[in-house]
Amino acid sequence: MAVRFGAAIVLATLIAIPAMAEISFESSCPQTIAEGDTFTIHGTGATNGSITLLVLGRQYFHTFTVDPDSRGSFTITVGPGETRNFSAGQYAFVIQDPGANGQYEIDTHISRHGNITVMNRGAAVTDLGTAGDLKPWVDPEIEKLMAVSGREGVDDIFRVEYFFVELPSLHFDQQNDPKTGRLILNNSDLRRIEFSGTTNMAPGNALTVRIVNATSRNIVFTDAAPAIIPAYGTEPGRNSYWNTWYYSLDPAQLSPGEYVITVGWEKETWCGTASVLFLVPDAATSARPDRGPYLFSLAGSSLLAGL
Repeated sequence: MAVRFGAAIVLATLIAIPAMAEISFESSCPQTIAEGDTFTIHGTGATNGSITLLVLGRQYFHTFTVDPDSRGSFTITVGPGETRNFSAGQYAFVIQDPGANGQYEIDTHISRHGNITVMNRGAAVTDLGTAGDLKPWVDPEIEKLMAVSGREGVDDIFRVEYFFVELPSLHFDQQNDPKTGRLILNNSDLRRIEFSGTTNMAPGNALTVRIVNATSRNIVFTDAAPAIIPAYGTEPGRNSYWNTWYYSLDPAQLSPGEYVITVGWEKETWCGTASVLFLVPDAATSARPDRGPYLFSLAGSSLLAGL
């Protein structure tokens, strides 16, 4: 299940004249879509025959059209196969209702050379260039489109929402040990090692955990992490922007030594994963206050090679 939230979004620009269907969105995180995640728009009260979605972003342009049911409800799903074509940057999702006459006055046409032209009742009005011309910020193109929508005799209704597209990412929480200054896992002790962190990937994604012996490079075991926890605005105890994840490990499963834990997305191996080195103390030192299950960053480390 993805993060669901309504129209009141800080980064969203609403352009709607007059009232149109009620709209809500499901994205990876509030205001954010991770490449390869599903993005969904839900609407109710659409009574003018159909709804068109125009998506403009970095080197990307596409349209989707859906017919609402008899009650005016509709869903538009932009699936993983499509969002994998997105690139990092701002994306505009333009929801177009044909208005009371049930006819679209405003349309777009793509020439055989890829040029995108905005049409008013079949007549060319303004050009947006090609999809390849679209930059990470598409405000200029949206301004052109909105200028056409305000022309006399046009009763199409438009609403524009902006989301940011990012590569899938995952991070480990960590803090400094006050005694040693080294990094230590949050909320961990010698009886249980609690790994946790944040991610921009949607709660519907499965995360895989892999434990590797840092010395032998052998895989000790793999496991599934519990479900990603969605961000919830200002709800106490929850991250307001990033989704969160956690994994609990009983150190008795491991012999004393150094291990690498990798937590990652099942869909890709080159992004959406993170690894850290951690230490399981031996019995002779585990009672000392400065011998906890320490965490070490592997950024730039040769240990990552071949893991």
